[in-house]
Amino acid sequence: MLQRIQTVYLAIAALACILMFFFPLASFYHELNGNYKFFIYGLRSMDPEPQVTFSVYFTIPLIFMVIASFIFSVSTILLFKNRPLQIRLCSFNMLTNVVLVMVIFFFYATKIKTMTLIEPEYNYTGMVLPLVSILFLMLANQAIRKDEKLVKSVDRLR
Repeated sequence: MLQRIQTVYLAIAALACILMFFFPLASFYHELNGNYKFFIYGLRSMDPEPQVTFSVYFTIPLIFMVIASFIFSVSTILLFKNRPLQIRLCSFNMLTNVVLVMVIFFFYATKIKTMTLIEPEYNYTGMVLPLVSILFLMLANQAIRKDEKLVKSVDRLR
């Protein structure tokens, strides 16, 4: 049934994926080296003449990971009749989001830091959104497992 609590949790996780495109993940500011904001879809320079330019294709893997996470969340909502598959998709979606956070911190932030020579600042909503998505995916997975356990216990009684 679509009227379950895990549907709300999965919808919030999908909404967090959409919101990742609108909020910056980090900023890189230095008076001499420049001012940059790092979004899922690219690195924007806030200066009129940027000292370092990044390719448009630089953040394509991040875009694909966020879109995949959104698709997994929505498809998990729609597969409400197949709870074991829902559990697997939800777990894989959590893994996708964990890898997304790791790639942002360990690859993209360090790569931008080495090219611009500026320390990143992570005080933005965009950096919290993957963590919110992971949290609600965990809650959804727990609720799906609870439903599956309830169905199995009812089947045992018949």
